[in-house]
Amino acid sequence: MRVKYLECFLVLAEEQHYHRAAERLNVAQPLVSLAIKRLENDLGVQLFERTQRSTRITEAGLRLLPDARRLLDAYAELRRNATCVTQAVQKRIRLGLSGMTIGLAHPRLDALLAHTRETLADIDLYVAEYDYGPLIRGLRDGTLDIGITVGSVRVEDLVIQRLWYDPMLAVVPVRHPLAQAGVLTHTALQSCSLIVCHPSSDAAASEQLRVAIIERIVEPRIAQYASSIAGMLSLVAAGFGVSFIAESQARLNPREGVCYLPIEQCEAMFCTSALYHGGGLRPEDRRFFESVRQFINDDANMNDRKVQARYQ
Repeated sequence: MRVKYLECFLVLAEEQHYHRAAERLNVAQPLVSLAIKRLENDLGVQLFERTQRSTRITEAGLRLLPDARRLLDAYAELRRNATCVTQAVQKRIRLGLSGMTIGLAHPRLDALLAHTRETLADIDLYVAEYDYGPLIRGLRDGTLDIGITVGSVRVEDLVIQRLWYDPMLAVVPVRHPLAQAGVLTHTALQSCSLIVCHPSSDAAASEQLRVAIIERIVEPRIAQYASSIAGMLSLVAAGFGVSFIAESQARLNPREGVCYLPIEQCEAMFCTSALYHGGGLRPEDRRFFESVRQFINDDANMNDRKVQARYQ
């Protein structure tokens, strides 16, 4: 049974005339006759009595009219709901976050997500955590719209937008002789046992840290591996070696047994980036990046005001 058959049934019941019904439906009269005939076959009842002079609805047709109206009303409601659902799905941004245990999770990200939720209130912002590898695959296969990660990102088929940078600090045991130094020199680092990310880690921050160590320390002495900031801090506090951390994470993780020191002439920074597929941006995605730019500009202006107030 087709919805069009029910529409023909209702209009013909009102008009009691095939030609007028066809005009109302904007179809040829034979199509109305065919629709009624097929509906009668489907239901197994005769709906109209037709003669050369008149068309009259049968008793069975009269009893089935309320049911036909309810079905058409239900179908119209289904169409309206489907439209709403489609619009809701179309106005969704699937955002993936990678590197939360390495350095991405800090107040600036919290403030950014709060800002985008407020400025994009009409868009469903769906946020989930991913390891770095699955994040990149999701952006490539279209299951994610935008990704945010921390660290060195090298992917030719994705567009990378740098958001902000975090200075790199050294993490030193408080009982270590270097803990008394105001700044950790490169020479001192070369004599230290290091705690670094495990070689199997595919996190972008892990790769950035490995590159920075190789550039600054010709033959690094790797003592232990860690896969999280909490694990790294425990190893450093226990005296296994020295490690590295983003400045924002250092502020979030005050810890007895360790101290955070700047590194002499250290240009290495943890970079937070947004990524998306090179095929282009949807209107929703463009609005997301506009919101991000607004947040970064407002944040920079606020920091400038704080600096000015400090020297007044």
